[in-house]
Amino acid sequence: MGSTWWVVIEEQGGTGDGRGWSVADAAPYPGRDIAEGEAYLLAKQHRPPRPWSPQGRTVLRVSDGYLVLVKGKTDVWQFRVTLGEQVGG
Repeated sequence: MGSTWWVVIEEQGGTGDGRGWSVADAAPYPGRDIAEGEAYLLAKQHRPPRPWSPQGRTVLRVSDGYLVLVKGKTDVWQFRVTLGEQVGG
């Protein structure tokens, strides 16, 4: 039996110096390949609550998933799509 892999979306929230990160969604998948495919789709298609008027998106592949920069009219917002292998409980 294979490992369970999770895809976790962490979004930036708050304003100004009060910006922080929190988990927006997490879902298990029956294998790494399936989880990687879903993570890529989410990096390209996930619509975070901000910015309200997205102007563009840059997707960066990092060692454990993707970092996505979403440019708005006045600011840039980020979210992460991370892969993780379940190792217990």
